Amino acid sequence: MNKIFKQAAAVLFTAAVFTLSVFAANKYSEPTSRFFVNDFADVIDSADEEEIFSRAAALNDKTTAQVVTVTVKSLNGEEPADYALNLGRQWGVGQKDKDNGVVILLSTAERQIYIAVGGGLEGALPDSKTGRIIDDYGLSYLKENNFSKGLLEISRAVINEVYIEYGEEPEEGYTPIEDSETEVDPYTAKVAVSWILLLALVFFYLLIFGRRHRRFFWFGGPPHGGGGFGGFSGGGFGGHSGGSFGGGGFSGGGGSFGGGGAGRGF
Repeated sequence: MNKIFKQAAAVLFTAAVFTLSVFAANKYSEPTSRFFVNDFADVIDSADEEEIFSRAAALNDKTTAQVVTVTVKSLNGEEPADYALNLGRQWGVGQKDKDNGVVILLSTAERQIYIAVGGGLEGALPDSKTGRIIDDYGLSYLKENNFSKGLLEISRAVINEVYIEYGEEPEEGYTPIEDSETEVDPYTAKVAVSWILLLALVFFYLLIFGRRHRRFFWFGGPPHGGGGFGGFSGGGFGGHSGGSFGGGGFSGGGGSFGGGGAGRGF
C-alpha cells in the first residue's frame, strides 16, 4: 500500500509541476525606461503615448499605484490572462507591500486585450468593472484597429478609477463606473479546473493500481480504519514578485498579482 501511495504522490507531484510550468512566467522583454508605456508592437501614436505615460506617472507620484500599458505583436501561444499576470509579476508592477499594480495588455496577432489587476486594487477594479471599462471605453476603437485611441481611453478610465479608490479627485468630466455585473475570471476558473483534473488523475491511478494489488481504495478511508484523505483546501497562485528594471527611469516596486482581471477579443 505504501508503495502505491508513493507512486500516486509522484504522479501528483509531476502533474503539479507541469501545471505550474504552464502558468510560470514566460521570457518577456524587459520594460522600457519609461516603464508605464511599452509599445513593443509599435501601434501607439507618439502623442497618445505621451499622454498615457504622463497620466500613469502622475498616478504613481500621487498614490504609488502603477498602471502599465503594454502592446505585443504576439502572445506566443500563451493565454492573454496568463501573459498579462505573469508579465506583471516579472516586472514587479505595483508596490511590494500593496500589490497596487495594473497591466493593460494588447496583442495585435491574437486581437486580444486583457487588464490584469493586482490584489490591492481588486476592490476598486473587480473583474466585472474591468470588463465594462474595456467595453465602454475602448472596444469600439480596437475593432476599428485604432489601437492607440482605444488604449488611451482604457488607461484613462483605469487611472481615474484608481484615483477614486485612493480618495483623489478624478479628471474633470469623468463619470465613475458602477459595478453592477458579475464576471467570471477565466484565470481563476482555469486554475480550479486544473486542480480538479489532477485530483481525478490521482483517484483513477489509485483505483487501477489498487485493484491490481487486490486492494480497494476509497477517499473516505480504508475499510479497517486508518487515515484516508481528509479533503482538499484550494488557494490561488499568488506568483512571485518581480525585480526592478528601468536603468534610471521608472521601474516596478515589487508588486504581484493574484489572478484578478478581465479581457476581450476584438
